[in-house]
Amino acid sequence: MVDKDQQLSALAVGELDLFVDSMTASEIENIGNEAWIDWHIRLQKLNQQAVLEASSLMEEATKETLISHGKLPVLVHEAICIQVWRLKIYPQMLKLEPAPSNTFGIYMVLYHEAAAVGLLETVLFHEDGVQCISDVVIDLLQYSVEQLTSLIVLINNDYLKPVTTKEMDTETVIEELERQKRDLQFDISMRCISIVRYLAEHMEAANLGASLAINLYKTNDVPSTLCHLLQLEPWKKVDAGGDMQIFNYGRWSKPNSQDLTQMHRSEAQLWLCLRQLLLEPRLKHFYTIDECRRTSFCRLQTKLTEEKIDQIPPLGELKTFLCQMAMGDYASLHNRGNGVKNPGCTVIEVVPQIKNAYLRQVHKRKKTLATMQLKHCFVDGSEESRYMAKKLLDSYTSDAALAMDSGGAKCAKCGDKANKKCSRCKSEWYCGRECQVQQWPKHKEICDQFAKLHVTA
Repeated sequence: MVDKDQQLSALAVGELDLFVDSMTASEIENIGNEAWIDWHIRLQKLNQQAVLEASSLMEEATKETLISHGKLPVLVHEAICIQVWRLKIYPQMLKLEPAPSNTFGIYMVLYHEAAAVGLLETVLFHEDGVQCISDVVIDLLQYSVEQLTSLIVLINNDYLKPVTTKEMDTETVIEELERQKRDLQFDISMRCISIVRYLAEHMEAANLGASLAINLYKTNDVPSTLCHLLQLEPWKKVDAGGDMQIFNYGRWSKPNSQDLTQMHRSEAQLWLCLRQLLLEPRLKHFYTIDECRRTSFCRLQTKLTEEKIDQIPPLGELKTFLCQMAMGDYASLHNRGNGVKNPGCTVIEVVPQIKNAYLRQVHKRKKTLATMQLKHCFVDGSEESRYMAKKLLDSYTSDAALAMDSGGAKCAKCGDKANKKCSRCKSEWYCGRECQVQQWPKHKEICDQFAKLHVTA
């Protein structure tokens, strides 16, 4: 993803402890104000730093600091907070301001959710990360499963359908914002595939194995959701020109030779998560494989090829399970005790609470909150708002942000590696003059907005 570079950092000396120590969960009514924007920038930098450390094989100081300070639950609160804002407040804002002159502030709020989820995805790879969120792990699981459901809805609503240049050029400001919102939703949902896998693998680490199992198997039927996503293959699509596109690290791009031979990371996460759930000893206590489910699982056999098993050998055990299931004999795989006893009727299920708490915050206040936040989410031309917008833009286009992006900047037109930045707005990259000229009709409006923000700090 990025070359090992000890010098590249999203944080200045001393900022890590300062930023982590100051983390507190947001209140919906404060979203968009000056203090919240400062917190958003800190969160984004922490996310960038964590990705740089993980991808460059550096010491993962960000993860360790978040865990030692007990701050991972704050990230769960943030993701769910913006989810509720997106569902309840955002539509009201568009009703009050159906033709906004700029949408930078709204995009910032929507991106906040992606930053929180991205940081969670990075740190929950480790078991001690799951241990740190034991108090909110059921809330995170419910949130993540809802995002997987949203991913299926996006695909069924033709999200992967090619969009022509003409269609994009004729978008209104609101249509463009809605497209950006769907793009962020897609990115968040793809990251939640990894999060669900980590939670499934570390059920016992959270000391809530039975409650997690109930939510994974009974409440949400996650195995069937994973099966459906494996059939849909959301990590790839065909663009308007008929070329294959692969989704990596938040953007679509042309696959290289390695992409074509290696299993996609999201597909690998789906297979590993499904393997974990179907071979988990708790399965026989919480999950019934009826004929409908059996048929769906058996269809996956043709997708689990020898080439994929060669890349991830543990999937061979899943292949055996699926073959036995096809022949009507899969119970034998679950005659292993592994210390997991039938919970019987003694299980006290832990239920998610964070989302309901945020929903109570906005109950009967949606219009009031939307009216109040309109002044925060649109740049009004004042010196203060332009200064805050410039700080945000700088954090989005920093060297650390580019390093997170699968090897650097990508051309906004064709998706190839880019080394030329728009000199006017400094927010979009191109591989050459030809792509920049072709993209200009689409880029002009956002370029005008961003160029106005590049005032001297």
